[in-house]
Amino acid sequence: MKIAAVVAVTALCLLSGGRVWGQSSTKETAVEKQITETLHQMYEAEKRKDLKFVLSHLADDFAEVAGDGGVYHRADIEAGWADVVLRDYKLSDCAFKLMARDAAYLTCKMEVDATYKGQPFPQRFRLTTVWTRQRGEWLIRLEQGTIIPEPPKDSQTRQN
Repeated sequence: MKIAAVVAVTALCLLSGGRVWGQSSTKETAVEKQITETLHQMYEAEKRKDLKFVLSHLADDFAEVAGDGGVYHRADIEAGWADVVLRDYKLSDCAFKLMARDAAYLTCKMEVDATYKGQPFPQRFRLTTVWTRQRGEWLIRLEQGTIIPEPPKDSQTRQN
């Protein structure tokens, strides 16, 4: 019985590349850092209205499933660029997964201070981006933004 347990543990260690479950490999950590930094750079570019920088980090077949349920592509981003004003953003509670050598996802809570066509934009989202490495660069292939509803006013009063 002890031999079977040792064999099973050894097999798990070999299959996991020697990592303990729940720990990231050095490569995965490096990719996570690169993707997270790129996402921050993209939002900073959006604040500066630098469309060229943002588009350079979207895959040619990029698609966004937005909080309104619409599906948008690169051409839609370009067409609506002037209508969006991002003043500030905050990412928190992020989770990253390197799914394959050239595919990963990053999901975060996101708070924004933004307007669309002069109207306030929803403030809280769960944002998920799917990245693929193409020609040596990590690009966003898919983005999903789910609106997190604001808590009812009466529940805020009770909490204070």
